[in-house]
Amino acid sequence: MTAMEWVAGTVTAGPGKAGAVRVWGRSLVEVVLRRPAVPGVRHSAGVRQLVLPLVAVEFVTSFLVSSMVPPPLRPAHAVLELLLITSGLALVAALVRHPHQVDTERLVLRTGFLGEVVLPRAAVRSVAPVIRTVNGRGPRPVPDEPEAVACSVGGSLDVAVRLDPPVRLDLGAAGVVDARTVYASADSLPALSAALRAA
Repeated sequence: MTAMEWVAGTVTAGPGKAGAVRVWGRSLVEVVLRRPAVPGVRHSAGVRQLVLPLVAVEFVTSFLVSSMVPPPLRPAHAVLELLLITSGLALVAALVRHPHQVDTERLVLRTGFLGEVVLPRAAVRSVAPVIRTVNGRGPRPVPDEPEAVACSVGGSLDVAVRLDPPVRLDLGAAGVVDARTVYASADSLPALSAALRAA
């Protein structure tokens, strides 16, 4: 393709393990302090629905397990349980506090803490429901589609963003993709469609 046949998008890689922990921590603090969330379209409902019950089960079982742990080890066990429960809540907070965003210039598809894909709004032609699985996390190529990129926390994708002209996305070590489709996760396809129409 020539430079006239595609437009440039942006891919932001995740911040690394320490950076992800900072994002989780900051997000959890913002939720606890009830700071207003950034407006946008939420995503990764499946991940949230998996993690929250696990956190609840962990909370309940921590008391049962603690009664079986020898008394000298109970403080260490309590710290471990607190870390597990806090981590689960922080992960959910990071997903909720980093929604997809649409404005007149761009569509930002976020993962919360694994990176994001920024697409020029003018290149977005449509969004459609899909049922798709692509292994991996964050922004990544789609193995059987050379002109597609996936951007999600988990492997399950339910939205296809169709692009025309294609958007050139640099996925780092995975290479450059002139994307005609970006697969993502969105809690509400009608909300995403409405946001795109309003922009």
